[in-house]
Amino acid sequence: MSTSVLEKARALQNQARHIAEAQKDAAQQERVVRRIDEVCSALEKATGQVGIAGLLKERTGQSVDLTALVSAYQRFETKSRGGLPADRVFTEAQKALETCAKDIAAATREVWGEWARTRISGVSSARFAALAPTERREAETLLRDMRGYAERRNVDGTVIRSFCTAYADVLRLVAHAPSEVPTELAQLIERIDAGGLTLHDLSSNDIELLRAYDQDVWISVTRKAD
Repeated sequence: MSTSVLEKARALQNQARHIAEAQKDAAQQERVVRRIDEVCSALEKATGQVGIAGLLKERTGQSVDLTALVSAYQRFETKSRGGLPADRVFTEAQKALETCAKDIAAATREVWGEWARTRISGVSSARFAALAPTERREAETLLRDMRGYAERRNVDGTVIRSFCTAYADVLRLVAHAPSEVPTELAQLIERIDAGGLTLHDLSSNDIELLRAYDQDVWISVTRKAD
């Protein structure tokens, strides 16, 4: 009787040990899965910034330093050899990737802003005065949009593509406009666009100036009712 009880006790003890070991293994697996998810999330953000940097290079020819991401990966790989990494290794990898994502985003923003502002400064808005009214308004809107894209704090693919499209459209609009537009012509067009002018308000020099730059075709003359 006592032997039977002892055997049962030992069997229960072994069973309890197996259960404890299984629970320990499950906890270990859960820990590793959780840490891997955290690292993968950080990696996804970092690679997303790498993708934006790649698009920047493709559209503008400007490069961003990405060596920090390679170094972070190599450190994690080295410390992961020989079995499952400790929590500290996962934490270090996660923080390194998060830092990489922020650094790449900051570098991209700086390179982007400088390149975009240079493109904007190369667009002479004074030439817009020689465009047809509809085209001039379109060019002014595009240039305003470009300025907004150039100053974005968060640079992504949409910002880069939208700016480049707007820039190409502005260049297309001013392609046949005079390279130099006199200040007096720009001021005269502003006066006319403000409305309320009559033929009496325009001098012979004003009319000659409009004709010299083919702006007279955009101006209609009507007789006042009273």
